[in-house]
Amino acid sequence: MIWTHQGKPIRLEEYHGVPKGWYAAEIIAVHANLNGKYNISGPEATEPGAPSWLPERNAWLQYRATLYRIADGVRENDPACVELAIRYIEIRYIGSYSGFVRSLLSRRLKHASITPKQKERLHHHFRTLLLSGERTVEFNDYFKLWRKLLTEKQKNDLLKEFEGKGQQAVIWLSDHLKSNTPLEPCR
Repeated sequence: MIWTHQGKPIRLEEYHGVPKGWYAAEIIAVHANLNGKYNISGPEATEPGAPSWLPERNAWLQYRATLYRIADGVRENDPACVELAIRYIEIRYIGSYSGFVRSLLSRRLKHASITPKQKERLHHHFRTLLLSGERTVEFNDYFKLWRKLLTEKQKNDLLKEFEGKGQQAVIWLSDHLKSNTPLEPCR
């Protein structure tokens, strides 16, 4: 079976798989290398989530549980967890639960300490997604985070870039960058 995302085919094994470099043990190792203080190790995840016939079912369950613990670490303001959350958002992995995880990480990052370089990385990532028209459901949470990080200069530059899409698009973007209105399609 093949899934698609914006016309790109995704094999079911990929969709229910683990992105390269994001196996639980790899996440834990990177967290340790970043001098993480929050404990992201935990009991083995056993709840249902991926079809039992998938070869990486157990690895996928551990990956997802570790990402949830990363989100908990972001809530506790662990800098290593903050960095891993940003990296996960940046990889733009499309798979089972990935959008839910990105939404959760975005909501947690709104209350975390983020360095200027990390803010710039998130701005660049969100800007790229916006300009390419790639707005999946978690983009509502991205906008809420982005509003907190965006400088006035970045906002003005973004609005100028958006002018080519028409006055209605500029108004739409301006409204979404200054308010808590839900993200709706740009007309």
